[in-house]
Amino acid sequence: EPHRPANPKNIRPEVFSLKVAFFFLPNSRPYLRREEQIGLASRAACPTLQAGHGGILACMDPVPESKVAARAGAPAAAPARLLVVDDEPDNLELLCRLFQRHGCEVFAAANGQDALRLAGELKPDLLLLDVMLPDVNGREVCRRIKSNPALGDVFIALISSIEISSDSKVAGLECGADEYITRPIANKELVARVDALIRIQRAFTARRLAEERLAQLNQTLEQRVLERTAELAFANEQLRAEMAARRASEERFAAFMEHAPVFAWIKDERFRYVYMNPRARRFLRRSVESAALVTDFGLFPRAHARQIRAHDQAALARGTSVEVMEDLTEPARGPRHVWVLRFPLKDAGGRQFLGGMAVDVTEKVRAEEALRALPHRIIAAQEGERRRVARELHDGVSQLLASVRFRLLAVEGWLHDHADDTLRREVSRAKSHLASALREVRDISHNLRPRELDDLGLVAALQSAAEELAGRSKLRVACRLARLRHRLPPELELALYRIFQEAVTNVIKHAGATRITVELEREVDGVLLRIADDGCGFTAARKRTGGSRSSLGLVNMRERAEFIGGTVTVKSVPREGSVIEAWAPLSPARGKAKQA
Repeated sequence: EPHRPANPKNIRPEVFSLKVAFFFLPNSRPYLRREEQIGLASRAACPTLQAGHGGILACMDPVPESKVAARAGAPAAAPARLLVVDDEPDNLELLCRLFQRHGCEVFAAANGQDALRLAGELKPDLLLLDVMLPDVNGREVCRRIKSNPALGDVFIALISSIEISSDSKVAGLECGADEYITRPIANKELVARVDALIRIQRAFTARRLAEERLAQLNQTLEQRVLERTAELAFANEQLRAEMAARRASEERFAAFMEHAPVFAWIKDERFRYVYMNPRARRFLRRSVESAALVTDFGLFPRAHARQIRAHDQAALARGTSVEVMEDLTEPARGPRHVWVLRFPLKDAGGRQFLGGMAVDVTEKVRAEEALRALPHRIIAAQEGERRRVARELHDGVSQLLASVRFRLLAVEGWLHDHADDTLRREVSRAKSHLASALREVRDISHNLRPRELDDLGLVAALQSAAEELAGRSKLRVACRLARLRHRLPPELELALYRIFQEAVTNVIKHAGATRITVELEREVDGVLLRIADDGCGFTAARKRTGGSRSSLGLVNMRERAEFIGGTVTVKSVPREGSVIEAWAPLSPARGKAKQA
């Protein structure tokens, strides 16, 4: 492509020149010697010919600087883009070939209008512009280009063999030209001057870009300084407001302790009450007189009073504040959870006292229990929704797709006798796509809620899933599943099946295993599901520092196990595989005891 503007007739100059050489010297049988230099062409030289005596030099393919630099191991620079404008075809072709051999990307124009158009489209590094053009004078072309802000980086060198006077040079430079070259001029000098102009142009462009970048950075810096100043001013204002609020809060706190909405008390060294705040007296239904010098054994059931006395003694023995949670039983309201803070006190005479505050956190404890139960409720809702979607896919979409498939089979039979091959192929392709869609819907329905799990139980579901896994992957799957006399509770079967799915997914995605073993054992008080693989395994540190999909899978498995009161244990050694064991109790009480 780069040669095409310089050689429009698609003439191969090397073949032409070699034919001329053999024509003049038919008996010399010259040989070729290839020479490559930076910026020059690849040459085929005939040593029997002497320069100046009719010698011929056949120029082969140009060798650009980037190619030779790449051979030398240096980073390749982008070739200079040069636009040559001359109305003489011979001069135009000569200049184009000269600079192509020098490694430039050369484009050609034969008049001023083409030069203006190509300059706007190509944005060359340098425009080698003949002064005398048939339509628009070269100086006018130069003036128009220089007046275009989008072409500010384009350097222009005017060249002429007619207007070579000083006045012509001055006129050319005044119209914006960066250089004025007069002919005749040696090729080496012309190439050198063009190289110098390109170096200046690139330095000028780089400086302009650097200045623009510096101006942009300065603007960004000023903007950031303004933003940071505004942030600091806002932060100072906030700090002043916080300090004022803190002073007001301290004043309110001093008044608040007078009427604190907590149970507050003070006991003497014999653990008798010497002070109760109004809230505590209302809770215990005591007056000031009846609450004085009474112990906990006179206020609470004996078991709870012994617990309170033990906590009081521990706080006095430690000599520091102690926080505990205590449970109070009210016949009308049920169990109450109270957070208690105890701290030792001494009066001016050195007598030992015990102060305390208590807060009723029953609602908070209930909310935390509800929050802990929330994942279980979410899992239950998810399974219910999966069951519903799976049923709708199986009973609705699958049946509809099957009906469409039967209709296509009927149409295909009719088309076999009445239609051409193209239509029959299209129907066959549609039938194939429909069959794939039907399989995909059935797979989705099965993954959402396998019917074997609902109809036949956990053992059948695990066996079916293992066979399907072996069929769709390269894994060897071995199953050792105990036969259960009775089916397990539905929530237990579902949790163990989901743990199996999650474990197999982790093995396929992360372990790089070739074999998986699935075992189900019946124990005295529970059921044990074991999934083992021969994959890469992992270390405990890698498991803890995850954030990966495999770590999330382990969390999901543990949540499933906790939902049924069970546990999940992971054993793994790098490059020796891993074993995941899920134990589930047959009774909730057993599960809670083992978790504890």
